[in-house]
Amino acid sequence: KNLEFTATEQYKLIRANLDFTLPENEKCPIIGVTSSIRGEGKSTTAVNLSYVLAEKGSKVLLIDGDMRRPSQARLLIEKASPGLSNVLAGLCEADVAIRRNIKPNLDVLFSGEIPPNPLELLGSPRMKELIDTMSERYDVILVDTPPISVVSDACEIANVTDGVLFLVRQNETERDAVRKGIKQMELSNCRLLGFVINGVVEEGSK
Repeated sequence: KNLEFTATEQYKLIRANLDFTLPENEKCPIIGVTSSIRGEGKSTTAVNLSYVLAEKGSKVLLIDGDMRRPSQARLLIEKASPGLSNVLAGLCEADVAIRRNIKPNLDVLFSGEIPPNPLELLGSPRMKELIDTMSERYDVILVDTPPISVVSDACEIANVTDGVLFLVRQNETERDAVRKGIKQMELSNCRLLGFVINGVVEEGSK
């Protein structure tokens, strides 16, 4: 997947802002990407941000943590299984599930088969063990989470991240939904790294 120049520059700007926001001595920052509701572009943002981080030379792992309505396998035209759900359920090892070099320096752990109990799996000790193990192997881990205002899964994922990027779509995202999402993050003691505004129409464009 290739990005237009203007889009690439915007993702590079997000990458630069993260360099200022995250602690300098953070060995492997774990960054969640969420939104208030579905359809705001969080999954596309997660994969594109992983591209520009990998292009800089960082070894990146992208995890599709949305085991209810996953998107990354569709976006990258790959098989979703085995993936995260299979690893957390103890059905396979992470090394078997992770797809290597989707792009140079970029590995991806897709969602896996849709489980009946995603919340329990994401809140399990295996999830923390997975993140701890992968943080020894990668420079950055990005986690595409479910919308934080829709289900509690994102809050469970937030517990293993160093912070979360919050996607909003211009002229579509409702303020009450954003407030609810921020409140959920506060209750989960989750650090808000910043907002990414999606769907911005440049002045003079149609």
